[in-house]
Amino acid sequence: MFKTDSALFLALFVLIGLGLLVLWSVSFQDDPPFLSVKRQIVFLGIGVGFFIFFSLLDWRFLNNSSLILFLYFLTLCLLVLVLFVGDKSSGSAGWFDFGVFSFQPVEIAKIVLLLVLAKYLSSRHLEIWQFRHLLVSGIFAFIPFGLVAIQPDLGGAMILLAIWLGLVIISGIRIKQIVLVIIAFALAASLAWSFFLEPYQQSRILSFFNPEKDLLGSGYNREQALIAIGSGRIFGKGLGWGSQTHLRFLPLAKTDFIFASLAESLGLVGVSILLICFLIIFQRLIMWAGIFSYNFCKLFTVGFAIKLIVETVINIGMNLGLLPIIGIALPFVSLGGSHLLTDFIGLGIINSMILHHA
Repeated sequence: MFKTDSALFLALFVLIGLGLLVLWSVSFQDDPPFLSVKRQIVFLGIGVGFFIFFSLLDWRFLNNSSLILFLYFLTLCLLVLVLFVGDKSSGSAGWFDFGVFSFQPVEIAKIVLLLVLAKYLSSRHLEIWQFRHLLVSGIFAFIPFGLVAIQPDLGGAMILLAIWLGLVIISGIRIKQIVLVIIAFALAASLAWSFFLEPYQQSRILSFFNPEKDLLGSGYNREQALIAIGSGRIFGKGLGWGSQTHLRFLPLAKTDFIFASLAESLGLVGVSILLICFLIIFQRLIMWAGIFSYNFCKLFTVGFAIKLIVETVINIGMNLGLLPIIGIALPFVSLGGSHLLTDFIGLGIINSMILHHA
């Protein structure tokens, strides 16, 4: 046995259990039945294997400039390659399809960007206020951001941007530099709207500001998610009894809108347990970031927490109609292998830091 943060991993265990229950409840109509939940269990097994491997691997092995740069350029190659040979899903060429499984390189890009920024910013923490470091770190983030935006994958691009912005602010960026970042972000958003976003993505964002305009078109997903959430009430309709999910009114009930599926099946009680588990995970990650003595460990852990927080807030916000629908999975809950495996890798690296008293 090796030491772990029991509170963090107990919350994670409950969170994963909730996800499996909901996936089981909406997998009756799979062909063959329950295929989705079976696949998720396989991904979970592989993910736990990755977690154990990276937990036992000394994190100092990853704190190597040559290795990190190699991983960074390898990731860029994958992001370029997927543009030409990637399988299109919902209009985005962001997947490598190998038949028995698919792989989304943007998920690996998130972990690699965390390693790159943690290494760069931790080695320059005394002079991070200098604008050139903001610029260089921004270039590291902008290249994968641009490649992901071209796919186009607005959700993945936003997470990469959030990771960079969160880490440079924590590292000691000055107020005037924050203003410059906001201006740069506004310009990037304008360019993305004009040149990168597909019409269906623009429609989703516009429908957020006027959801009643097209309830059978761009506003349909939001409306069905809200109906599912509201119909769950306090205790839910029960696993396997959700009308919105089982009559297939709710689209993407296993991925982007699994929160709505959970709310319909388990009600406010299930949602409360889910949110408590997420809060425990976020709190424990931030706590460990404050305990670690090495800046690399602090920044990687905070960056990983930022990634999970932003993904969770955006996904739940999409389901509640508070944010535009941009295609973000709910960490450890939504069906899917790529995001699940990379999240276990990230947790494994952090657990290695815990084990080796970073």
